[in-house]
Formats: sequence, structure tokens, C-alpha cells
Amino acid sequence: MEAIAGRRRNPQAPALADRFFFESLVRLHRAGRGAPDTGLKPAGRDLGRAIPAADKAIETGSEEALIQILTDKMQEGLRAQFETVIEKKAYTPDDVSAGHKYVETCVTFIHYV
Repeated sequence: MEAIAGRRRNPQAPALADRFFFESLVRLHRAGRGAPDTGLKPAGRDLGRAIPAADKAIETGSEEALIQILTDKMQEGLRAQFETVIEKKAYTPDDVSAGHKYVETCVTFIHYV
């Protein structure tokens, strides 16, 4: 009961208690997933296109727009990675440093795939 009375006496107490609760909730949730605690994020921030599209897909029951967004983004990334590999492939065999960069680019490309 003292905590409730404290919330009434101090006008800042409810907001502080609520923030502490949400910070703790997020911290425990992230820890449970093995993820680092990055703190609370401000409301209204830009979530990109995919997250709102995922919410919309759930709301409408149709995943088509979400699939298109993700497919377009995946193709864009794949093409960029592939172009880099092809550029690095044209190295002189005597250039060991360029050969290392080519292999590194290939590995990055394969990891992307």
C-alpha cells in the first residue's frame, strides 16, 4: 500500500515506476533470448519497411506485400554482394593481397547467401 501512496504523493513517481518496469521487462526478455540489452527505443522511430509490412500482413491475413518487400531487399543485397565478388575475381595471380581480398569477398558472399 505504501507504494501506491507514494505514487500519489509524487507526480513523477508513476512515470518513473512505469519506465523502470518496462526497462526491466525488456532486459529480461532480451536476456531470455540471449540478446544484449539495448534499452528502450523511442516510440515513433523508423522501423523500415519490413516490420510495418509484417504487422500489416498479420492484420490483413495476407503476406504478399511482405514477401515482395523481403524478396526485393534480398535480391538487392545478393546482386551487390555478387558484383563485388566478380570485381575482385579479376585480380592478377601474382598479387597475393588482391587474392586474399577476393577470397574474403567470396566468403562474405557465401555467408550472405
